[in-house]
Amino acid sequence: MLLEIMTICSLVAVSPFYDCSEKWEIRTYSEPPTIQCNDFHDRYLTLACANLDKGIIHMVDAPDKKDEFGQTILHHELRHLMCQCNFHD
Repeated sequence: MLLEIMTICSLVAVSPFYDCSEKWEIRTYSEPPTIQCNDFHDRYLTLACANLDKGIIHMVDAPDKKDEFGQTILHHELRHLMCQCNFHD
């Protein structure tokens, strides 16, 4: 079930670290979304995924979950959108 939709300015690597000419959407769910976001296999797909083409993050509401780098689900997916890449490879 969809809990919340939030829209933010895109994040960039240079000051001021955001770009409001491009918006990203964050969709939070109570249960893991069953959404295929990209062509690459994302092993976090059961918890979240970032659609690089549309600038949308789909994620389950699990603030205590961390990835192998110690990042939250949201931070992990924001990194995918910032680099427009699959940094798992």
